[in-house]
Amino acid sequence: MTQRYIVGYDDSGPSRRALEWALRRASANGGHVLLAHVRPGVAPGPGVTDDAPDDRTTSAGAGARSRHPDLAIGSVTLDGDVVTALLGIVDPTDVLVVGTHKTGHLHGRALGTTGLSLAAGATCAVVVVPDTDLRFRRGVVAGVAPGAHVAAVCAAAAAEADVRGDELVLLRAGESGGRQDGSDVLVDAARRLQEANPALRVSCRSTSREVAPALLDAALGHALLVIGAPHPRRLSAGHLSTVLHDVLINLTAPVLVTRTGGQDHPAPPRTAKETA
Repeated sequence: MTQRYIVGYDDSGPSRRALEWALRRASANGGHVLLAHVRPGVAPGPGVTDDAPDDRTTSAGAGARSRHPDLAIGSVTLDGDVVTALLGIVDPTDVLVVGTHKTGHLHGRALGTTGLSLAAGATCAVVVVPDTDLRFRRGVVAGVAPGAHVAAVCAAAAAEADVRGDELVLLRAGESGGRQDGSDVLVDAARRLQEANPALRVSCRSTSREVAPALLDAALGHALLVIGAPHPRRLSAGHLSTVLHDVLINLTAPVLVTRTGGQDHPAPPRTAKETA
C-alpha cells in the first residue's frame, strides 16, 4: 500500500519545513503527499470545490511538483478548527506531518500547541518537525521502554533508519541498567531487529536520567526521534503523557509519534475534495 503523507500547510516557515520533510520521505519510499490547508474561522463544510483553491497550497504544490516531478502531490482546503479539520481526513495508515516553532522549557500535561493536540487525537502516526535546517542530519533514535509497545516503536524506527540508510540508536532512560525480569530490553530489541534486517546498524544506550531530557539530548543533531503513544481510544481526553508532552514542546529533532495499542475501528470518511 502506498504511504500517504498529509502535511498541515499554511505557508509559514514551520509548515514549509514539514512539507520538505514529507517530500523527502515520500520520494524515498514511493509514497504520495497531500497538502492540507485549513481556513480557521470559516464554518466547517464538505470541503471546497475545484473552483476555489487556496493560493498557498496551489503555489506550494506547484513548486513541490517541479522539484519532485515523479511524486504524486495533491492539495485540499478545509474549513473550521485546524485540529478537528486535519483529524477528520486522516486514515490510520496515514502519516500526518506538521511543523512547529514551539520550543522552550515547559512541563506538564496541558495541551497548548497544534502538534500536541494532533499527537493526542490522531489515529495515525504524527510527525512534528521543528523550524530548523535538517539537511545534514543523520541517524534515528528510538525511545524504548518495557511494555507491549516496544515492538511497534522499534519497527517504526527501524523502517525509518532502513529507508534512510542510517544507524538506529535504541535508548532506554529512567531506569538504571535497563533491566526487567532478568532480561535486557534493549539487547533483545536490537537482536530482533537485526535478525529481521541484517544490514541494519543498531546500537543501544541506557541511562538513569529522566526520560524526556535523555531523549531530547540523544536526538540533538539526529534526523529523527521515534516514540510511542497509545491509540487515542486509550487516552484521557486532552491529555498526553508528561514525557511525550515535554519532548514535543522542547523538540531538538523531528519527532515521529507512532501509535501503539491497536486499531479496532473503521477509517473515517474523507469528506474534502483533493486536487492534484
